[in-house]
Amino acid sequence: MCENAAQGCAQYFPAFGVMKAMSDLILDIGNTRMKAAVMAGGELREVCVLGDDAVGAVARLCRRHGIGRAIASVVGREVDFDTLLPKPLQPHFHRLGHESRLPVTLDYATPQTLGMDRVAAVVGARVLCPEGPLVVVDAGSCVTVDLLDGGDCYRGGAILPGMAMRFRAMHEFTAALPLVQLTDAERDGSEATPLTGCSTRASMVAGVCNAMVYEIEGFMRDYERQLPGVKLFLTGGNADFFAKRLFFPNFATPYLMYVGLEKLLEMNVIN
Repeated sequence: MCENAAQGCAQYFPAFGVMKAMSDLILDIGNTRMKAAVMAGGELREVCVLGDDAVGAVARLCRRHGIGRAIASVVGREVDFDTLLPKPLQPHFHRLGHESRLPVTLDYATPQTLGMDRVAAVVGARVLCPEGPLVVVDAGSCVTVDLLDGGDCYRGGAILPGMAMRFRAMHEFTAALPLVQLTDAERDGSEATPLTGCSTRASMVAGVCNAMVYEIEGFMRDYERQLPGVKLFLTGGNADFFAKRLFFPNFATPYLMYVGLEKLLEMNVIN
């Protein structure tokens, strides 16, 4: 399933840098899905969710966009990149790791265990916001909260259960609570989240959704005390959900990591 994003991504971030003759392939190997994105000079051209025919989908992307380089962020699974990537592209491929060249320093006790998707997201935020401290909240399967200070030092952050995980835990660890999934109206903000639920389902929605908003706002209040002027970037599948509910000013884009991975590709692969 592919999405032509040449026009749609303009609402999330502007192009930066100089357009290159060739495009870059960005591979996001996550806990639940594999995605491929095509970036060209800071512009997102296409996004694909890679399914059973991942090798064929990647090959078609490479032919369609003239891919010259590739980078991968890998979390949670191993991938045979020798099979996934066309042979001409393999010498121009970089798998992101804690030993990669980075535009930020890592103040992290166990860099070998650090999910590099978190680093890529803060690098993407720095591309869009060149100065000052910033926090990236990635709201996906889990919610990560990551701090980059004004000196480009990644300070680490926090990892919280994601929305679906919380609903599933309440269902599986109790005898009577249902498995809740938000409706489209609840997700897109056209139906407000209740503060006080008047049914079991509504009470669960009120508890999970409001608690997650309060958590993020609590982190930001404390970061603001420590680092006045800190900016908040939201990304991940539930970024828009939180952007509409947070009082703290924020910049939301599901494509933030792709911006960071393109920057990291430029630093680690020479065409």
